[in-house]
Amino acid sequence: MKTLVIIGAGFSGAVTAAQFLHHSPPGTRVVLINRSGAMARGLAYGTNSSLHLLNVPAGNMSAYVDDPEHFLRFCQARDSDCVASSFVPRKIYGDYLTSVLDEAEKQARPDVRLERLISEVRSLRPEGAGAVLELRSGQQIHADQVVLAFGNFSPLDPPGFGSYLGERYQSDPWSGAEMLPDDLESPVLLVGAGLTALDVSLGLLQQGHRGPIYMISRRGLRPLPHRQQRPSHEVPSAITQRLLEEAPSVRGYMRVMRHEINLAKSQGFDWRDLLAVMRSITAKLWTRLPDVERRRFLRHAQPYWDVHRHRVAPAAYLRFEEALKIGQVRSMAGRIRTVAANTIGLTVGVELREGRKLTTIDVARVINCTGPNTNLLRVNDTLISQLRADGLIQPDALGLGLSLSQHCEVNDLNGRAVPWLNYIGPMLKADLWEATAVPELRQCAKTLAVRLARKMSLSVDSQ
Repeated sequence: MKTLVIIGAGFSGAVTAAQFLHHSPPGTRVVLINRSGAMARGLAYGTNSSLHLLNVPAGNMSAYVDDPEHFLRFCQARDSDCVASSFVPRKIYGDYLTSVLDEAEKQARPDVRLERLISEVRSLRPEGAGAVLELRSGQQIHADQVVLAFGNFSPLDPPGFGSYLGERYQSDPWSGAEMLPDDLESPVLLVGAGLTALDVSLGLLQQGHRGPIYMISRRGLRPLPHRQQRPSHEVPSAITQRLLEEAPSVRGYMRVMRHEINLAKSQGFDWRDLLAVMRSITAKLWTRLPDVERRRFLRHAQPYWDVHRHRVAPAAYLRFEEALKIGQVRSMAGRIRTVAANTIGLTVGVELREGRKLTTIDVARVINCTGPNTNLLRVNDTLISQLRADGLIQPDALGLGLSLSQHCEVNDLNGRAVPWLNYIGPMLKADLWEATAVPELRQCAKTLAVRLARKMSLSVDSQ
């Protein structure tokens, strides 16, 4: 029996498994391995908070690229008031992905088997034309094809912070720590001011936190909201052609975008409309950029791109904005220069961006909200360390993810595609930049699953 092993059961792993089950050849075994017990959820959809909403409307969140209303129908079966533009809780999306995997298993061929394992893969090594995996329990699995579907890794500690600070510092915002009753009045500092910081601040508010919540980032940028309603008239699409005609440079792209946004604004459109149109070509724009321009983008433009491109649900932003207006959430632009323990927690010295003034704030706890670490050279994970040491993976030179072939095969240290090792997930960002959200990942999942099904079918036929 041919075996496909998928390591990771968040969105990417679960949808790839579901797509493979729909297209799998006879007599195939699919083994889906997840480190935690929450299959088809991952970090993004494991939350139970009603304030943690999807950042994309329900109408754009189908797991199936060929059935764009699949998720919407799931939501409407629960709530008849849900429409395509609704932003629903992420927990519901976790329930949806579970149902996607369950239904795919039920609809698979009778001789196709799905196994779900809760375990950690400790090593992955070549064996014949495939590979052998060793789990934490010592169990070994022989695979013909392997898909790495790991998602985001914990953020790196900012300078000055580390485990030596004990409970006063939370290095991973999703580690599950909650405010104690006597902490509810205490000040908290969030290092970072993006989507992670917004989620954490909303989580603190929902826990009943009443003390100040400081958010610090170098530029003081904050997440921006989606609009309540989209325009009913057609959005101009000339920006895509003009960007592709522009010489590949960050300045050139920015010049075209500013011109087109100003032009569209005079015609009654919003900058969000132009970014939505651009989405179809962002991978092409990124691919065209030489490394020197990619580095320039990451150094100077990425923070501005992130806040405009990755927006939040209107209802979530409204609650966040209320806390900003009353001063409970306080945004700061600057750099952390010193960290020292005090009687209640930590004294943090900040050099403010405006005027380079130095100030200090006393907080009971600091939470690292700087965002996921995509630099695999700095990931402390047993499997990743083994794959690096054996030369089976090649981390991207810019620290954005993995080096892959055009078919999502993993490139080894010599730049050769490993024929039995594949990847899907947010680390596609290294090659495609925008392939980190559902609309892009679902297409990648289908393409990968269909390719692997054909490859394994040919392998069976040749025996």
